[in-house]
Amino acid sequence: MSHSPPNPSNDPKFLPYLEINERLTELKQSHGHYYQMINLEVWALIETMDQFFPGSWNRFMTNRQLSMKQFLQRQRSQKQSPIPNQQPDPSGVDPDHPV
Repeated sequence: MSHSPPNPSNDPKFLPYLEINERLTELKQSHGHYYQMINLEVWALIETMDQFFPGSWNRFMTNRQLSMKQFLQRQRSQKQSPIPNQQPDPSGVDPDHPV
């Protein structure tokens, strides 16, 4: 015997559940709009920077790509050759990779 799920509109105790789902949907849409606004603001900043400093965005992205490659290489090398009993530097500064 198969049971079908109860119809929420027929049962008053399910009304809060429907309201919660509606609120969650509204929240997701609001977050989507928020991220769209952030993207628009970032784009405006990029355009402004490129007007005052032509090529700045391209240089930034090139440096970002290089930094990411170096980071991934360091991560891989640390995983391949772990040093036993090495304690992390409490200062948070890596002497091998100066800032």
